[in-house]
Amino acid sequence: MGADFAQNPNRFKPAMPQIPGVSVPKPPAEETGGPRRWKLALRIAVPLAGALAVGAVVAWWTLGRPRATAKSPAPEVETQHVSAPAPEGSARVATLAELARPWSAKRFFLHKRFTNELVVAIVVRLPGGAANRSASYWAFSLQAPYGRCELEYVTDLAKLKSQYGYRARYPMVADPCNRILYDPLHMGSVPGGTWARGEVVHGGGIRPPMGIGVRVQGDHLIAEQIE
Repeated sequence: MGADFAQNPNRFKPAMPQIPGVSVPKPPAEETGGPRRWKLALRIAVPLAGALAVGAVVAWWTLGRPRATAKSPAPEVETQHVSAPAPEGSARVATLAELARPWSAKRFFLHKRFTNELVVAIVVRLPGGAANRSASYWAFSLQAPYGRCELEYVTDLAKLKSQYGYRARYPMVADPCNRILYDPLHMGSVPGGTWARGEVVHGGGIRPPMGIGVRVQGDHLIAEQIE
């Protein structure tokens, strides 16, 4: 009996009487669910941590990586084109105001009739005449007669003296390739027995530059047929 008491001391205690309406507290259950809860939490936490890590990598890749910026089109650069005259040969080349001063000049383009060849030319305001008279202007091709050299209109009298050895009192037209000078105020002969403005006064030129007819129309100067 002593051994039974030692093994189970509550054996001879009277049972708690059951009173209607009064709940009897139950003894605490053994905490056998602890390991199970830990395993369940671990199963939830590991996939969640993995999902968070993947989300962080995706967010860094999307927001953190440098984005290629779209290149804006290079601003066009604006270019001024010289409008070519009509193939018929006539063209409006200058206003009278642009050539108001004696010896003023302006370059222009003109198409030859029939061949439609583009000619680089210049018109010079001659001194002494009225602005509304066609005879007050001299227009000619800048291509040297019977050659490929481009003529130049020289207003620097010192240059005429140093480079061509000619003492001029007013501007001249020069052929820099053959060192020829043409005088705008004098007429020279051309093959066929006619005369044209631009007499050869220095060098071995054969004839004056190729002349272009001009006329005054209102406030503009119109270039017509080249000879």
